[in-house]
Amino acid sequence: MARPSLADSTSRRFLAAAAMRYYVPSGPLRKLASGKVLLKMLGSVMHILRASMRLPVMLLTSGIASLAYVEYKLSQMRAPEWVTGSLEKMRGWMEGVRDSEWLRSASSNTQDDDTDDDHDRAIDMARGSSGGWGSGMGPADGGIGTDPQAGGSGGIPPPKGDYYTSPDLGSLDDDYAEPQKPAPITNSARRDGGTDENALMELTKKLLEIQTILKTVSDEDSGGKSSSGALKLPSIVVIGSQSSGKSSVLEAIVGQEFLPKGTNMVTRRPIELTLINTPDAVEEYGEFPQLGLDRIRDFSRIQRTLYDLNMSVPETECVSDKPIELRIYSPHVPDLRLVDLPGYIQVVNRKQPPVLKQKIRDLCETYLKQPNIILAVCAADVDLANSEALKASRRNDPLGMRTIGVITKVDTTEPDAAVHMLTQNDYPLHLGYIGVVCKPVQEKARITSHAVMLSEAQYFNKHPGFQQPGVQIGVGTLRRKLVRVLEESMRQNLSTLVDAVRSELEETRYQIKVQYNDERVSPESYMAESLDVLKQKFKAFQQQFGKPQLRAEVQRWLESQVMNVCAELYWSDPAVQDLSNHVTRSRAAGWWADVSAKVSQTATAAASVITELLAANTAREQKGPRLSKQPDASKDTNGRGRAKNGTDANEWSENDDVYWGHQLDRASALLTKSGVGRWTTQMVVDLLMDNVVSMVDAEPFVHHADTRTAVLNFSHAILRNKYHSTVDQVENTIKPFKYEVEIEPHEWSKARKRSAALIDNEIRLCRQALQKVRSSTSKKQLQHAVQFVKGAEKRGLDPLSVQAEIARRNAEQATSSQPEASDAASANSDSQDIASNDVDDLGYSQYSPRLLRQAQQVLMVQDRLSILHMRRKALASSACASPDNKRFCPETFLDVVAEKLAYNAVLFINYELLQDFFFQFPRELDSNLYYGKTLQQTRDFASQNPHIGQQLKLIERRQRLELVMTRLNELVRQQTAAEQHGRKRSHWSSTASPSYSNPFPGL
Repeated sequence: MARPSLADSTSRRFLAAAAMRYYVPSGPLRKLASGKVLLKMLGSVMHILRASMRLPVMLLTSGIASLAYVEYKLSQMRAPEWVTGSLEKMRGWMEGVRDSEWLRSASSNTQDDDTDDDHDRAIDMARGSSGGWGSGMGPADGGIGTDPQAGGSGGIPPPKGDYYTSPDLGSLDDDYAEPQKPAPITNSARRDGGTDENALMELTKKLLEIQTILKTVSDEDSGGKSSSGALKLPSIVVIGSQSSGKSSVLEAIVGQEFLPKGTNMVTRRPIELTLINTPDAVEEYGEFPQLGLDRIRDFSRIQRTLYDLNMSVPETECVSDKPIELRIYSPHVPDLRLVDLPGYIQVVNRKQPPVLKQKIRDLCETYLKQPNIILAVCAADVDLANSEALKASRRNDPLGMRTIGVITKVDTTEPDAAVHMLTQNDYPLHLGYIGVVCKPVQEKARITSHAVMLSEAQYFNKHPGFQQPGVQIGVGTLRRKLVRVLEESMRQNLSTLVDAVRSELEETRYQIKVQYNDERVSPESYMAESLDVLKQKFKAFQQQFGKPQLRAEVQRWLESQVMNVCAELYWSDPAVQDLSNHVTRSRAAGWWADVSAKVSQTATAAASVITELLAANTAREQKGPRLSKQPDASKDTNGRGRAKNGTDANEWSENDDVYWGHQLDRASALLTKSGVGRWTTQMVVDLLMDNVVSMVDAEPFVHHADTRTAVLNFSHAILRNKYHSTVDQVENTIKPFKYEVEIEPHEWSKARKRSAALIDNEIRLCRQALQKVRSSTSKKQLQHAVQFVKGAEKRGLDPLSVQAEIARRNAEQATSSQPEASDAASANSDSQDIASNDVDDLGYSQYSPRLLRQAQQVLMVQDRLSILHMRRKALASSACASPDNKRFCPETFLDVVAEKLAYNAVLFINYELLQDFFFQFPRELDSNLYYGKTLQQTRDFASQNPHIGQQLKLIERRQRLELVMTRLNELVRQQTAAEQHGRKRSHWSSTASPSYSNPFPGL
């Protein structure tokens, strides 16, 4: 009821004061009762009397609901008809009392006192304010969501432009009436709609935004599948049998045809549909957040995308519990969150096996739990007793408190039967049933015989039965009910959601503090720190690997090549023993010559000595050098002369000098002309790449395979660009040493020490190899095997070859079963160099091939040790003290050459390759791995590290929960302020002056 104006209040206050002076003679009493005191007292009394009238209505409504539930239970228990009939009569009597005119008028007057103005009352009447959706009033009161245009209970229709309204009625004379799309709601329409309507829509929109954020948190925990937990707000779950009209209902709510259709089961995955009202927008579009598809304005493309996503589920799995998320933005839709589930199947066949029926049921059960709202879709041409949707809702909502029944295809039955189905109490639902016609209805005209197409509103308006007070019809009514039910359910679960979010936020903060000590990290900081770690490692390597280290590496490689050349040309030559003996004997001969020169002071003694020496030299030139101990050989493999009379030629000759000089030239050429530039450059490249590999194989790049590959690729590219030019420069700078090498005395002295150290290292390696062989075999067996191998070598036989021949013959004798085979085997054995009897006499079968190989290895290492010891003594002799005797000391000479090669090669390798690599590597690192990276690429890089990825997930989870908590606290504050404002309005209404036409009779 509207508040009185200021003039009316003043006139009434004047009449009250005059009445007090007339009826109350006492001055103090008149003063006490004057002014606002009497008005407040009278207003309070009237308000209490009117408020007390609500109690009978509440008691009657509760009794009706209880009787309906008892009647339903008794009908399930098959109670006698007289019992159910009595209960039905009692419930009817209570409904008649509740709906009586005097009780209805009293309760409506009480509600009128709580309104703010005429416009608020109009909004409440348009909503069905006679009871509210949660007050327990069923379809009989005609209230909640009854479409005024469809003949519902009286009331002021909603404002124009409200998207909750049903389509306007058109003329029935038209052959076809296209269902009109609801008009969009604008900001001005929201302001005209009243504060209550605006608050309702804003609350739903904000909660849906919060639910979207919480869904990302839940999806991370559940791996992208449908999550069931406390971090969720209620959604409207649409269930129904196949071909019951679920898709048509959803498309009617949206106003677009976007759901996939087909002959077989098309919906194989849950479709989580979020409708978002955009009042200021003109266009309608959809989005698939999971696929990254934004602003799809063509709804046929949305339909094809949904079809492809559903068909991606193989027929072997039938259905999948991984939902499809779809958002539709439009000014014609309310803010809702719906879930479309696969339809229940009744008959199984080849394409719909029995296991599919159970899978669909299990999938629907996961969504029908609290606090979701159940939208049970049933076709009007199917008995409700056989409705799978109602059966599923009864299993999860036995009292029917959160289930809305939708009867589709109302036009397929008689209007009276449809009205009875909408108002029946056999399967009562607290939120009632709503009848809809989603497609145009074809009926015959009354005058002409041709058919006409009627829209939903035209069809319901044509049949008066649908205009009864207790009948809820129309898609507009369904929209309004869904919005109100979802909003109220969200409001009821708001406190639970706040507690759940607060608990999850505290748990997340605790995990971050315990596991990561509240360490702050972001994808950008992690990438920057990772690159800094790699740069620091590279800088440390750059400081440690300079020109001296490079020269040492090249020198070490060349020294190993020197040892290989010596082993190939000298240590494997049988004459090296004579060379070593000559060098060691020359030391004693020089000492004796010095002593003789000092003692022989006379000319006679000197002449005799000279004569003897000349005679000895002449004899040595005639006999030639001794190269072998075999008396029947006159020349060795190199063509040097030997004594033919069988005596050892222990004296040195000129041919020996020529031979060993030639060997020294071969060794020098083999070292300098073997591609030193290519080998040394490749050695440095391999060394650099090995260090880069060791850096990227450590933390944190061990978790980043793509980044590791990128670092190796651009490092290899840098070195490849400089490789050929460096090789050419090194080859050009060492070219003079291929023809002549000049040696200074100090260079020779240093090289002599280095070569002696190299020989000592070779001796150490040989001893280690010998010790390894001896430790792996019995000493006695090894000694016998060594003696056996020595005897076989003296006879000119290879023990391993003979043993293999014996094994082959034994195998042939064992496998041959015919005399011809044995004859052929004996003929073949006669052609061999070794007879079988002789082989058996030697006893080859008692030694294993492994033991014989070890014996041969021992003999080879012993021979090499003896040669190395001789060469070590030769290097220590005085003959190797001067570079003039370089032919006697090839190890020292080759070491000098290697040192010169290393020095010149390092000059160009350092400047052409090494310094350029050190300069370009950090810059390529920044260019390829840091600059130009998008935020998503940075996040992907950080997520590849499991430890950092988990920490970032927790931090992102905390940020989202904090955002949700901030918004929830704001909503709670708004709700608290709204409740306080409502209480103040109620208090003002109770203290305001009452409305009466004749307050004081007789005046």
